[in-house]
Amino acid sequence: MFSKADLELRADAYCGARNISRSGPLGYGFDGSVFATSRHSAIKVFHHEELFRREWSVYRRLMQRSITEVMGFAVPQLIDIDESLQIVEMTIVSPPFVLDFAGAALDKRPQWPEDVLEEWQAEKAEQFGDRWPNVRLIMSSFAGLGIYLADVKPGNIEFAERWSPERR
Repeated sequence: MFSKADLELRADAYCGARNISRSGPLGYGFDGSVFATSRHSAIKVFHHEELFRREWSVYRRLMQRSITEVMGFAVPQLIDIDESLQIVEMTIVSPPFVLDFAGAALDKRPQWPEDVLEEWQAEKAEQFGDRWPNVRLIMSSFAGLGIYLADVKPGNIEFAERWSPERR
């Protein structure tokens, strides 16, 4: 796992090589750090190579299929990657959106023990409240693309205030 300072150094190396600058952080978590750039994009600097590869593979799948939104929810578009620095650059999206694919699996639904799945679903139902059925529909739509979302939480799936399933 890389330190926060190391993530910032890699972000600066990426930006320097592309003649752009890094501005404020957009997020920090288990996967790594996300920063805004001077070209109005976001770069995600990963803690672990496996998470980088997962996220990159989802973006490749979305690009191959020209997917820019799912059920009316915007998905960031891949701009660039740097394998050696383990960085993905993507567009910045506004709600409603779905983002953060480092925990996703491609083509094969993860198999969890029944008790773990039930606990996870109960946690997500509590987090999303009355929007949980809509989140399940979004997850199902991604599954139809062979993308199985696991890191489902508010912040990774954001609704516009007036979003409803009828608008899709």
